[in-house]
Amino acid sequence: MKTFDLQKFCKDLMNLRGKESQQNFAEKLQINRSTLSLLETGKQTPSLDIFNRICNLGEFQPNDYFNDTDNDAMIYLMGTLEEADKEKIMSMMERIKIKEKYEILARRCKSEKN
Repeated sequence: MKTFDLQKFCKDLMNLRGKESQQNFAEKLQINRSTLSLLETGKQTPSLDIFNRICNLGEFQPNDYFNDTDNDAMIYLMGTLEEADKEKIMSMMERIKIKEKYEILARRCKSEKN
């Protein structure tokens, strides 16, 4: 699974803008100043169109912002949940693992009897 490196994107975007005002830089990108602010703080992920404009302006390679990860979708989802919900899911995942272990053990015992 590939994930978007929002932290790297925000850092590169702020470095690209440098000391230029948000208003002037936003006009270059043809976006609102408020949108630029949200992008710089990581509160908004860029649309594909805006992402391409920023990469072209900064001569960045789009692939540099996508990282391979060994995490599955559940781990990705966990980053977007409240702590209480994370704890419930982790508890449920642990119960599933225990159940799977018992099922494997039961199959072994059954095969040893036969």
